[in-house]
Amino acid sequence: MNSLKIADTKTHKTGNSVSVTLPKSTGFSSNEPVIIEKVDEDTLIIRRANSHKNPWTSGAYDNVDFRGQLDKIGFNVGNEPRKGREL
Repeated sequence: MNSLKIADTKTHKTGNSVSVTLPKSTGFSSNEPVIIEKVDEDTLIIRRANSHKNPWTSGAYDNVDFRGQLDKIGFNVGNEPRKGREL
């Protein structure tokens, strides 16, 4: 992952939380949902929660009936017959 320094800023107290103000140049808008991931003790990654790159979070699969598709092909997850000495 390539990194690009955008700004120097400080944390500030907001109620019982600690906040960081993102500069407008980051492209984030007000009240936009984000995901914060902790990489290590000194590194956080902030990314959009509604990223269209991930079909599971973008809603691309919201209307897909995965269970129906599995039933249609006869794949019964978790209820396969035993092959050996499994419990």
